[in-house]
Amino acid sequence: MKKKIDFEKLTKFIKSRNFFIAACVFVLTISVIGFSYASFFTVKTNTNNQTVTTGTLAVSYGEQSSAISRNNMSSMSDEMGMNQSEASVIYIQNTGTLDSTYTLTVGYDMENFTSRGGYSESDMLTPLDYIKIAVYEYNGVNDETLIVGPITIADLPIYSVNSGDSRYNRYAILFDTVGSTSSGNATKTYRVKMWLSDKAIPAASYSYFYVNTEIVAEVENAKMNYNFTGILSDSSGSALSGATLSLQNNSLVATTGSDGSFTLNGVYPGVYNVDIIYNNVTYSGNLTVEEGTSNSLESLGSSFGASDGTDIYAIANTYKTTLSKILNKNNLNTYADAVNFTSGVTYNLQPTYKFVGGADANVTGLNISLDTANNSYTMSLS
Repeated sequence: MKKKIDFEKLTKFIKSRNFFIAACVFVLTISVIGFSYASFFTVKTNTNNQTVTTGTLAVSYGEQSSAISRNNMSSMSDEMGMNQSEASVIYIQNTGTLDSTYTLTVGYDMENFTSRGGYSESDMLTPLDYIKIAVYEYNGVNDETLIVGPITIADLPIYSVNSGDSRYNRYAILFDTVGSTSSGNATKTYRVKMWLSDKAIPAASYSYFYVNTEIVAEVENAKMNYNFTGILSDSSGSALSGATLSLQNNSLVATTGSDGSFTLNGVYPGVYNVDIIYNNVTYSGNLTVEEGTSNSLESLGSSFGASDGTDIYAIANTYKTTLSKILNKNNLNTYADAVNFTSGVTYNLQPTYKFVGGADANVTGLNISLDTANNSYTMSLS
């Protein structure tokens, strides 16, 4: 079917008198046209769910934000989604005197879902594992670097959970930093592309999704950021060289040396997807980083049961993992399967660890051992 594209600029520039964080909202509406989809997403400001914990800080979206309308859009492959020219530009400016770190989050925009277009609470929302996102750092015309994705929202760690209604949950896309007005790097620009996965089933055409992205920011010196050094080995203790370790949320990447050593610098508190690639095999898990009084590392568990709850969102939040990891690890196909955990049955988790750090930013002795037989790994701190 013919694809019609309308592109218009929004010209409003957001400035705050009260040091608030302006947010960027992407709204996509899916309706059925045979096996094609009519969709629309737009950018607007939103001051909900923003946090500044201390200091003098203002972050805003600039004139480069855009609105995009697409009609008769089919679901598409990742290659097509990433090659599309349509993207929303997020221009972040720190107008304060202190450097800042911030989190870009995404989730359903329920306020707009229920207030626009006559949709009701009973209308079906498109599953999060059908909504794909790619984020690029943008430095000018044709100068962009992919830093996150392509990834589904279900593959992202939960940033905050709403115990009353899981549709209001937020998911962390990335952590990043921007300098102060005196630093010379007080701005940062992203291009964000969204599309409907080619794995979407025809029934998804009868559902709708409104998705928004929001910035939550803090002054940088209010939070520790840790530098991890360690060794990657196999279960026999042999060092593994040439492996890639990455923390997806802020795209920190390290390659192990001949002795299996690696370094990951500037890791802020948060929940991170951990991906270790060795011999073309990916070993996935999660790492939560928190501030404390001394260094410690603990496993959050390798399994859970129905006694831990039937809400997959609550379990993902408790064990600091992702929706897709729970489904994939237990060969579950849908969220409906996941909310019917059987009493007495043990369900498996991907490796999930929590690091609590002290006042010293430099953390040594992070040892990771790959279990190649079970496509898993263990972490320890020496």
